[in-house]
Amino acid sequence: MYTDTLDDLCWENASQLFSAADKYQITALRNECSVLLKDKLSHANACQILILADTHQDESLKKIVQAYIVSNNKYIFKLEEWKLLMEDAPKLAAETMFQNFVN
Repeated sequence: MYTDTLDDLCWENASQLFSAADKYQITALRNECSVLLKDKLSHANACQILILADTHQDESLKKIVQAYIVSNNKYIFKLEEWKLLMEDAPKLAAETMFQNFVN
């Protein structure tokens, strides 16, 4: 926060920092974490980042993650993380799957 850099932050720590920055309304830090999460997006963490973006109403991050999931659906829809997302957040999962039909 004092140096204005996020050197080599793993996505898990960026997620936690993103949540804290949102809670305390530190917009610049939240935005930096959002950029880092976009860069660290992978098959393994896409569902978790999607939930994070939705929870904190980061529409830009959410749209990027949804597009990533749709473009990699053959892999992501087979993951346990996707199955858990469908159970825990069925509306978000349906909204994401719907993106496949509107784009």
